[in-house]
Amino acid sequence: MVEVIHSIHFPVSARSFIQPIVEYLNQAGIDAELWAEYQPKHQAVIDQLQVPKQFIDSNLTLSPIAFLRKLSCYRQRLKLAKPRLLHTHQSRASLIPLLAAYLERVPIRVYQNHGLPYLGYQGILRYALRLLDMINIRLATHVLLVSHSNLKEARMDGLLADDRGAVLAGGSIAGIDLNQFDAKPLDLIQAKQRLGVAAAPFVLAYIGRPVRRKGFHLLLKAWERSGLGNQNNVLLIAGCTAAECESALGRTIAGVRGLGYLTDLHELYAACDAVTLPSEHEGFPYSLLEGAAAAKPLIGTDIPGIRCAIEAGQTGLLLPAKDEVALTEAIQRLATDLGLRSRLGQNARKRVEQEFSREKVLDSLLEFYRQLGL
Repeated sequence: MVEVIHSIHFPVSARSFIQPIVEYLNQAGIDAELWAEYQPKHQAVIDQLQVPKQFIDSNLTLSPIAFLRKLSCYRQRLKLAKPRLLHTHQSRASLIPLLAAYLERVPIRVYQNHGLPYLGYQGILRYALRLLDMINIRLATHVLLVSHSNLKEARMDGLLADDRGAVLAGGSIAGIDLNQFDAKPLDLIQAKQRLGVAAAPFVLAYIGRPVRRKGFHLLLKAWERSGLGNQNNVLLIAGCTAAECESALGRTIAGVRGLGYLTDLHELYAACDAVTLPSEHEGFPYSLLEGAAAAKPLIGTDIPGIRCAIEAGQTGLLLPAKDEVALTEAIQRLATDLGLRSRLGQNARKRVEQEFSREKVLDSLLEFYRQLGL
């Protein structure tokens, strides 16, 4: 028998975001487990999960037979565990756990939305994703969102009543472990050397998938337009290969280096001079939060989620979504103004310390649980 279950399907997200939560709850005297999907290709990550855990497939499927099989399996696990509270994460991975918990009469069902994914789509897919969130919200007894701007958007869009929904502290899933981003000057130099950018006057970092709704193609065009790549400056991209970078626009762009998928980003944050995410929709982007923790200035689009991660003119530069010219100008501005980079980066670190530390966010979660009677 367990008091609290945190359910998420992706092992990497489980390690990065949910494991710290479960560890914290157990230290606070709440018997908690992590439930995640077992994916052999991520065995190295799974081996790093050191909290009480079970492996179960909760990701949504379009096959009715597979859906019913997963639902039945989840219900059986819940019968054995008998939790007082099920806390699910992400839209697609929440429907099966929430429905199973509803049918098994788990008294407290918390749905934590990580970013209103329907905002990044149009047409039938937008409708389907919005419907999925509506069902998740109906099945849950309580709803959390990862940013105040996403909460506002959900209420304005009719997903949530004005008296439903909450955000932990300043936002995010589990806050930031600031100790992991206390790089010393020597560490910065060594990181630049190891990534081969020691001679670059300016290094911009993008962490994310090579898809249009994340602003990937827009970023490549803006970088090319800036001309910075022809001046020995570098755009480091984690999350896609060099071949994917080249195929995105069908040509090679000077200064762009695809690093592929990285399981540890600390060296990248240390080596770069700024972090950007010109996305079209986000929940609360950890790449910007981690960049801020590393005292790097930020460039992002003025959309829900990102506008909570960047304080315009204080910790970074905000610009309209899908605006190639504005993105180009923002990149050029940071590339040529060392004083501005330093000021924004220092402010970004201070803001993370004040609003998004792991202790602050997890203390807020514990208080939320205490109010629910745990």
